Amino acid sequence: MKIQFGRQKSNQGSALAVTLLTCGILGILMGGYLYMVQAQRQAVARSQSWNRAVVVAEAGIDEALALMNSGVIGTNFAVFPWKNAGGGNFTNRPSPPQFTDSYYTVTIKTSPTNNPVITSTSYVPAPISKTLLSRMVRVQTKPRATFPVKGPMIVEQTYNASGNNVNTDSFDSSLGAYNPATAGTNGDIVSLTTNANSIAIGNGKIKGTAHTPPGGIQGVTATIGSNGKVGDAAWLAGSTPGFQAGHFKDDFTLSDFPDATVPPATWFAPLINQTAPDGLIYSYMLGNNSTYSMANLDGALYVSATNTVLYVTSSISISGGAGNKKNAPPQIHIGPGASLTVYMAGATTTISGNGVVNDTGLAKNLQYYGLPSNTSINLTGNGSFFGTIYAPQADFTLKGSGNSSIDDFTGSSITKTTTMTGNFNFHYDDSLGSLTTLGGYDATSWEEL
Repeated sequence: MKIQFGRQKSNQGSALAVTLLTCGILGILMGGYLYMVQAQRQAVARSQSWNRAVVVAEAGIDEALALMNSGVIGTNFAVFPWKNAGGGNFTNRPSPPQFTDSYYTVTIKTSPTNNPVITSTSYVPAPISKTLLSRMVRVQTKPRATFPVKGPMIVEQTYNASGNNVNTDSFDSSLGAYNPATAGTNGDIVSLTTNANSIAIGNGKIKGTAHTPPGGIQGVTATIGSNGKVGDAAWLAGSTPGFQAGHFKDDFTLSDFPDATVPPATWFAPLINQTAPDGLIYSYMLGNNSTYSMANLDGALYVSATNTVLYVTSSISISGGAGNKKNAPPQIHIGPGASLTVYMAGATTTISGNGVVNDTGLAKNLQYYGLPSNTSINLTGNGSFFGTIYAPQADFTLKGSGNSSIDDFTGSSITKTTTMTGNFNFHYDDSLGSLTTLGGYDATSWEEL
């Protein structure tokens, strides 16, 4: 009898071992693959959070630039909700988060130079963990001048000085008050067109130069009356009328001026019927907050704080009439150390009499910006005006006093047209070349720290 030895169980055991080994390897591979997918997902999520952190930081940069280009005068950026952190640093509120789960903190550093530096730090949640990713961005800026053109009267179309005793010159208020004995020769008149009579000087005395774009012709584009003079101090003191050689130039190349726009801001209503520091009751008081809005400005307005911004949506009509021992006359009164920037959306502004009182004596502390809808500005004065007017779509009409006196307009204006009747001295303030309210600031560099 033969005995048969079976090998089936042995073969079955080997197959089971191979199967288990294969499954183990596949399990390891699958686990490794899942781990790799999970790691990749986390890496992608972290990368997305990392990239998002830059977006959040740049949102802080945008907020800072919006503030710097919002109508703030100079480099005092302590405008709600921003705070003065000392040492020339201004910061925004760090909380609550500007976004659902992310936020940024921003600092504007204004010293030691006048070129502010913005530093924005973002905080974004990391994937899975509760930690925050943070990135810091720094942007260098430089001011862009609101009045890049020197001259008291600048027009897009026509300048017409039909009055008598119209005189222009210049000075620099940063060096002191105006002194006729030391007045400069930047009392230029500028037009952006070359049409005939774009600049009609009449019998005025222009201590400066008439400028037009290329193609302008002396005696055609810019005309002058029989007693008018354009030139330096010696030419104006002489007996020869007309243009001094070299004081008409067709060299102006700027084709247009940008529209004025309303800055982004939270607007507050002015206080009503308040007693001002001068002891008089004013219809409106500006000073507790920095940004105000009203439909019609038609009464006495007192400004007590610096960096005050007023947005008028309908009309400005200041009669400049008489007040009494209790109530202030209808006027815009800028108190000592205060400043006011006006954005006008209405069609017409009319200011009569002694309707503007600027205690600071500085043109930069009263800035008027006419939006494209502002098409008419009428100034009838019997006193001094210290301020700037920027309204490229507006016709500007000035009616001075009679032959008995000469009114002073200290500052600069950029309008569609300018028409003058009466007597005026126009003093251009050279320091307006550094005024940045409308011009704002340009970013010059961007870097991540």
